[in-house]
Amino acid sequence: MAQQHSINRRNFLTGTGLAAIGLAAPGLLAACGGGDNGSGGGTTTGGATGGSTGTSGAGSAASSAGGAPAEKTTVELWMDIQGDANQKYFNTNVIDAFHQAVPNVTVKVTYYKGQDLRQQIQTALQARSGPDIVRGPAATQTIAWSQAGVLADLTSYADKYGWADKLDSWAVEAFTQDKKIFALPLRFDTMMLYYNKTLFDSKGWQQPKNRSELEALAAEIDSAGITPFGTSNVDWKAASEWLMSIFFNLSAGPEKVYEALTGKLDFTDPVFVDSAKLLQSYFDKGWMSGGTDNYFAVPSQEIGANFGNGKVAMIPQGEWFMSQVGNYFGEKANNDNEWDWMPFPSLNDDVPYPTYPIGIGGSLAINEASSKKDAAAAFLNWYYTDRDAALQRMADVPATYNIPIPIKEGDLPKDMDPRSARVITEVNKAVEAGNYGYVTWTWWPPKSDVWVYQGFDQVLTKKITPEQYCQQLSDTFKQEQSKGSIPQIITRNS
Repeated sequence: MAQQHSINRRNFLTGTGLAAIGLAAPGLLAACGGGDNGSGGGTTTGGATGGSTGTSGAGSAASSAGGAPAEKTTVELWMDIQGDANQKYFNTNVIDAFHQAVPNVTVKVTYYKGQDLRQQIQTALQARSGPDIVRGPAATQTIAWSQAGVLADLTSYADKYGWADKLDSWAVEAFTQDKKIFALPLRFDTMMLYYNKTLFDSKGWQQPKNRSELEALAAEIDSAGITPFGTSNVDWKAASEWLMSIFFNLSAGPEKVYEALTGKLDFTDPVFVDSAKLLQSYFDKGWMSGGTDNYFAVPSQEIGANFGNGKVAMIPQGEWFMSQVGNYFGEKANNDNEWDWMPFPSLNDDVPYPTYPIGIGGSLAINEASSKKDAAAAFLNWYYTDRDAALQRMADVPATYNIPIPIKEGDLPKDMDPRSARVITEVNKAVEAGNYGYVTWTWWPPKSDVWVYQGFDQVLTKKITPEQYCQQLSDTFKQEQSKGSIPQIITRNS
């Protein structure tokens, strides 16, 4: 049975062990909520368009980095950040800021494309070499690495630096095995529904909160010659797991998902079959991207452009899309339109509104082969515990730098885009209230997660039925469950 764990922050370091599942897990960076850009390749490309270009908060971090090596030390970090502006932002607001706070430790960054980084880190870890700081995947793949003995145990650093009081436990527990922490969450993920606000206002459309309102709205949008939902797997082949994360949690419901992930309910249960059927029906009606053919053929850039000009009304996407959606609206896109987002409506009367599927987008860890673990840990500590710097990064680059730390009312910088700020505050409220679900790339074991999107693509092309899809999911899940390949599942919090 999968290991369960309370979401309560006080239980930060508790947990139980999982059996080894090997090093070569599928989708090294692919399981990060659609990568770290939400549109393809597993590459961090979030637009660094925020207002801060200095080293905000760096000075206040010196004390939090206590314990850094007394002698000058250089550590290596490999990252998958693409684009000159994005790399410049990371260099200035992360690396240079850290150097100012902890002068004795130098972080040398090498940038790779997502697929290249995936291959380089995989090969290096197997050879017991590579960077000191490991930019890793979501929880299930990181578990494989920790079980293979290639990631350092961070528990002593967690104790030393007091991370239990500074990070959200639900996000760290996904990387906790046998009461030992092997990675820290790079970013929290959730799924939501972006919409063309100008279009909605002009048509008098209201935000739907339940299935009947959503379907009535989709039918009206469709009748107006506008595509209700824009989505595509052209640039990111795992895109179907985004959609299934929504439909499993908002249709079957997070309680049922939790029961399935903890072995109390089978994935062949009608609630999961019906969830797949419901999503399939939206494609069959042409509500999703105008139909299945377009889903497999139209690139995300074209969908984004049509979203901005009002030919597409809504886009079901993760919070990571927030760093790019602005490119399709306003002056950048030569239109006068505005965008906003809403929680995805409940698709089942038993599912409270709003409910947010949550998870982790990537991780940072320390290479067990590193001879500079203390210096690497000093960087991790600064990155996660200098709140001023962390909060400013969240404000500067929407969603990309949203590390899971406790946020109180008034904590977020006043210059932060209110739409971006609302994601953070709403997810925090949902966690506290227990209105959260489980995204597949964090809480499903690796092979099951791959089947979630590959199998549903076969449902869309009519190669298999929803019943067959769920049967294969069940079979795959049980195999992985028997090997202990499932991360700690945060329990339901009422």
